[in-house]
Amino acid sequence: MSMTSRNRLWVIGSVAAMAVILLLAWFIGIQPQLASLQAIQAQQASIDAQNAREQAVLDQLQADADHADELEAEWKAASASVPDGTGVPDFIDQLYALETSTGVVIERITVSDAAPFVSAAPAVPVDAPAEGADATSGDTTATATDAAAAAATSGALDATNFATLQVGIEVSGEYANILEFVHGLQSGARLVLVNEVEVSTAAVDPNAAAGPVFDESGEPVAAPPAAPAVSHQARIGGYIFSLVNADEAAPTQSDLGADQAASQ
Repeated sequence: MSMTSRNRLWVIGSVAAMAVILLLAWFIGIQPQLASLQAIQAQQASIDAQNAREQAVLDQLQADADHADELEAEWKAASASVPDGTGVPDFIDQLYALETSTGVVIERITVSDAAPFVSAAPAVPVDAPAEGADATSGDTTATATDAAAAAATSGALDATNFATLQVGIEVSGEYANILEFVHGLQSGARLVLVNEVEVSTAAVDPNAAAGPVFDESGEPVAAPPAAPAVSHQARIGGYIFSLVNADEAAPTQSDLGADQAASQ
């Protein structure tokens, strides 16, 4: 074999050896290192995302701590609005305080036993109206209202932790004072859903206003008193709410009007 042939074989052998070395280096050294590096990068990305979430929680906790007084005030207002328990005595006290501030007279207060809360049923989609039918019928509106009510109901409320109590209040007084009483009832510390208000005019004695007073010469010595204001009577119905299991709550049914009449 000539020198040239042997040199060519050496060159080919050297190239082949280098290729084998490169392949071995890739599969044994470089590729595992790259895979390890990618795994580390993915793990780092996951850790960074977790740190970001935890930082967001810490930021929120810090913000809550900075507004602790405001949050406590909101919690107290919410607790008074829907108390943990029926809270009927406190509600009665609220009504009598409202009676004093508005000038009406409470004739009767009735409170039913706590009843388990029943969430709104899911709305049933309305079928497409038939040809020629009115697409804006009342049924469609009612279904949309039911859907909105169902969407606004929290899934955390159920019959085991939330109850409703039906209340009825009968008052008498001037019409403006009754309106003020109803407004105060709806905007008071206890959440009250007023769903019924019936107002009627009370009978007025036509002889209630005395005539003018005259002296011996027939001259009036005092102006006639103003005619008494027309009195009204109102019956107000609604609901109050409590965080309580109705099946385990103590009886709350009461009728203060009947109790007062019995005591007299």
